[in-house]
Amino acid sequence: MMENINQQDISSTLNTKRNFDLDTKFGTILVIDDELGPRESLRMLFKDDYTVITAESGDKGIQELKKHNPDVIILDLKMPNKGGLETLEEIRDIDEKVPVIILTGYGDMDAAKKAIHLGAIEFISKPFDIKEMRKIVKRASEKRLIEKRSERLIADLNILNNNLKERMAQLENMATIGQLSAEIIHDINNLLTIIYGYTQILVKELDIQNLPERNKKYIEIIEQEINRCRHITRSILELAKAKKTIVDTDINVIVKKVVELFEHSTLGKNIKFTLQLDKIPSIKADPYQLHQAIVNIVLNSIQSMEVPGSITITTGLSDNNILLSIKDTGKGIPEELIQKITDPFITEKEGGTGLGLAIASRVIKNHNGKLKINSQPGIGTEVVISLPVK
Repeated sequence: MMENINQQDISSTLNTKRNFDLDTKFGTILVIDDELGPRESLRMLFKDDYTVITAESGDKGIQELKKHNPDVIILDLKMPNKGGLETLEEIRDIDEKVPVIILTGYGDMDAAKKAIHLGAIEFISKPFDIKEMRKIVKRASEKRLIEKRSERLIADLNILNNNLKERMAQLENMATIGQLSAEIIHDINNLLTIIYGYTQILVKELDIQNLPERNKKYIEIIEQEINRCRHITRSILELAKAKKTIVDTDINVIVKKVVELFEHSTLGKNIKFTLQLDKIPSIKADPYQLHQAIVNIVLNSIQSMEVPGSITITTGLSDNNILLSIKDTGKGIPEELIQKITDPFITEKEGGTGLGLAIASRVIKNHNGKLKINSQPGIGTEVVISLPVK
């Protein structure tokens, strides 16, 4: 049930801007027009950037809609037999959200009003302006792409929620793993908090006409965190088998992804991150568990800082061990708590569970590593992790 996942998959579900832009194509356009000239003009105009499908009638257009699920539809208003408005009504019965651009050679304002009532986003007269048409199609396809990703996000969260409800019902009768259940809940709550924040940002940005680059980053992060939620859910289902996903793991890559996660969230908006990453070898490890351990430590550091502060993360190699240091400028930990701070339910944070460092400590121990904490009240805390190369 637990598939092998390589380090590139962990780094980013959408690792490059090229993937976000759907490689060389930006989506699918369906052109429905009974006249060959406009159909071919639009096909030639958009064929380099989009997959263009043409239909010479309303009935043919409905067939192509069902077959290809286009991102944008350009629909002629005046067609014989089944006209544009009748076709638009059928389109809306099939897909309520697909952007429809009405194209006509007639200045029929009553028809335009009805088309807009049926959800048409633009009403353009023939002959159309090429620049204007490109701009409208680009804006519509970007919005449609965001909507599709949002729908996937909601579906994934519903699946996650149902899986968690089912599994937690089973865990209620398994008192022997009660502490482990609390740890899993802690991890999932951390992930869902981040996902929720980015979802809210995404929803607010959906109506913006020109999609900023930061929106693309939000979507990347959402998909990464959903994938990690899925992994944790699978881990719950595999508890009895005690399996881990062991692959070649680059600690530097994980550190960069964790920092990127916080830098693009409200949690890290007042934090300056400094990375000093030496060249280190990959190790055999579970990248999901190590990612979560580092997230917990960094989150703990952020929450310890009541005013804007800084976190410095360094990596290096010493005596065939990888050393990872996470140092903050927070309020520090009292000496009497340092020895106990990695125990479950020990915390100084109001409303905290005390599980973050406990989980991180267990993950490091399960990888035959060591976790050490150095802290001075009023100055800050340094967490040093040592992981054997072999």
